Amino acid sequence: MAPAPTRGAARVLRCGAVGLSTGLLAVLAHASGGGHLPPLPHVLVFALAIAWTCVPLTDRQLGFTELLGLVGVVQVAAHVFLAVLSRHERDVLPPPAVLLAHVGATAVVVAALTGFEQAVFRLAAALAAVLPRKLGPVPAFAPLRIPIAAHPRQPLSEVLRRRALPRRGPPHS
Repeated sequence: MAPAPTRGAARVLRCGAVGLSTGLLAVLAHASGGGHLPPLPHVLVFALAIAWTCVPLTDRQLGFTELLGLVGVVQVAAHVFLAVLSRHERDVLPPPAVLLAHVGATAVVVAALTGFEQAVFRLAAALAAVLPRKLGPVPAFAPLRIPIAAHPRQPLSEVLRRRALPRRGPPHS
């Protein structure tokens, strides 16, 4: 079977790349625009939450529009998260400098992730062309015969009695 970046370790790597790059650049954009820089554990938890959220999306290759939508939503969520975390709820609507920093971070992350996605899928295709395929079982040419023990023939009266008056209670040995 060909290696697929939509399963296994490659999928986890893709989710981690989206989570870390989007989360860290959102924090840096927020800080460069004049916002408060949160402690590192908060940033890592936020990045892990983003990566976990990306798992359902990475069952296929993400294109430019999907990445733009994902990163845009994450930038908005990051700004609100950081504004609430720094106890500056009045800054939920960003000043122009912070807004510009988030737009710039979105452009950088989308461009990087689009290239990363293309590179990962090209690498997987190249590996699939070179690596040996896993051999499966030989296809069957006739139906598989499974011997089944024959039940002794019972008279019709016995069959009707068993269906009309089923046995109740535990089986007798």
